Amino acid sequence: MRGSLKHFMILLCMLLIGGVFIAGCTTAPTTPAATPAAAAPSTLTIATTTSLYDTGLLNYLEPIFEKQYNVDLKITSQGTGKAIEIAKKGDADILLVHSPTQEATFLEEGYGLNRRTFAYNYFKIVGPASDPAGIRGKTPEEAFKAILTQGKAGNGAIMFVSRGDASGTHTSEQGIWKKAGYDYAKDVQKSGNWYIEAGKGMGETLQMASEKGAYTYTDEGTFLAYQGKLSLVPIVEEGASLMNIYSVMTVYPANPQVDKIAMSNNFVNWLISPDTMNNIGNFGKDKYGKGLFTPMTTGIPKGVTADFTTPATATKPLKVYHAGSLQSSLSKLEKTFEKAHPDIDVQLFSGGSGAIVDKVTKQNQKADVLASADYSLIPKYMVPNNATFYIDFAKNSIVLCYTDASKYSGEVTADNWYKILGRADVRFAISDPKTDPAGYRSLMTIGLAEKKYNDATIFNSLLASNSRITKTVKDGVWTIDVTNTSPDAKKLTITATGPDIAPLLKDGKTDYAFEYSSVAAQSGLKFIALPTDIDLSDPEKTAQYQTMQVKRPSGSTTVTETGTPIVYAVTVPVSARFPDLGYEFVKLLVGSDGQAVLNADGQTPIVPAEAFGSVPGALKPAVTVKG
Repeated sequence: MRGSLKHFMILLCMLLIGGVFIAGCTTAPTTPAATPAAAAPSTLTIATTTSLYDTGLLNYLEPIFEKQYNVDLKITSQGTGKAIEIAKKGDADILLVHSPTQEATFLEEGYGLNRRTFAYNYFKIVGPASDPAGIRGKTPEEAFKAILTQGKAGNGAIMFVSRGDASGTHTSEQGIWKKAGYDYAKDVQKSGNWYIEAGKGMGETLQMASEKGAYTYTDEGTFLAYQGKLSLVPIVEEGASLMNIYSVMTVYPANPQVDKIAMSNNFVNWLISPDTMNNIGNFGKDKYGKGLFTPMTTGIPKGVTADFTTPATATKPLKVYHAGSLQSSLSKLEKTFEKAHPDIDVQLFSGGSGAIVDKVTKQNQKADVLASADYSLIPKYMVPNNATFYIDFAKNSIVLCYTDASKYSGEVTADNWYKILGRADVRFAISDPKTDPAGYRSLMTIGLAEKKYNDATIFNSLLASNSRITKTVKDGVWTIDVTNTSPDAKKLTITATGPDIAPLLKDGKTDYAFEYSSVAAQSGLKFIALPTDIDLSDPEKTAQYQTMQVKRPSGSTTVTETGTPIVYAVTVPVSARFPDLGYEFVKLLVGSDGQAVLNADGQTPIVPAEAFGSVPGALKPAVTVKG
């Protein structure tokens, strides 16, 4: 027994010792925590113009952004027209181009948001140092005219190589041909061997022009980058037409993803940041002695409107069509709305009220809000298919604007204004009566004046003898026909839109102009307040105003507008992409904030605003429903 116990105790000890040893051997050693793998970079695609790519600016900026945001930038470089097409197809997240007109269309069609203007340089007309067309010292328009005239005349030494690719540069070139008085498609394009369409980027176009000893139109940055390879020199470098403005915007695709839009917004904000703007301004100085681009932070050029300070936070656009006379008020309300809704980019598109109504009813444009200077256009042309309600929210009147430099400005009064306008050396202007209520109302005012002052010469001396505007009278009702206006542009000028009026007056290109009283006040213009019998401001004189009609073109047909008191109306079209946001914007416009802005801008708000039709429940608390 004792032996067995002894063996048992030895065995037990061995087992205990072995267990401790095994336990010690199987304990895992302490090691540092594994470092997580770096997140894979997200991808952003930029569709851009060749001038930004060929100069090397994007290659310079690309790694800075990629490192800061862990993003892989994919850059595709085309002419602006092609870059825009890529963005429209949803194959790009960011658009970076230099054609304001094409950019505005891109936004209006609903493809973008958060447009910010960040830099500029200038276009140049370059060519052989010998300057065979003799354009040195001329304006851009005069230079183009000289090149075309001599090129068409068969001077073989004169050629012009165009980008010919719908790029921003090509679009700017076409704009100068138009300002020079030419129809590009008819007078320039394919008009002879002197004019060559390269269909290539700026760098290749410059090289082609250099090889042929031809003139060409180029942006400054690309020319400096290629200058050492060319036998071309700058010849025309000055002129307002040569301003070249670069902008960036986030693409809003058919199937938007908020995360992708937010990352694209990061790029926009980074591009307009002080550090990046400084880098853009310095780019090229070491190699060319000057920067290839001037950032907007150095100062906005005269005549340019640019936003480069508002952070890009919006992930959704709100499209507002409006009469030009509402531009000032709605621009203020845009800021108020965006402050309350930082995820929304309010986009304002102005035009004659007839034109913007046609865009919705005939051109399938989608607007979230439409504000007309003539309330009657909405029930007449939009209800019921394109709108189900409208709200009257403001009043106005027609006045006669002038400046101290206007002829006989010291004599003109509310009683003799038509006699002053009738003098042979006096010029006056109206906006386009074919599309703009301010234009056709100006004609109604002239017609009403002939009745009020019992002077049968007024219409003829002011309108019929200076244009093809005619009138017929039946049962005391005038029908003024503007289907073919053809103003002489000497005594009578017809501008495309109302906002074009003030610059004409201030530049001394006309002496007087008919406009809304609110626009005159906002523009700082002097004006004659006309009698209520003719200024279309008094609802009690509706029957009198209705004796004036204007027959105007609308698409392939004609329509007739009847004189009414000037009342502004707003609606949310049936086709609105974001009707709920549209209602919110309308509530702001017709509410106390909107009323205060309208009052400050010289426009009389209707308080409370009056609504007609099937008024949405969201708007009923803000208005008085009239029917």
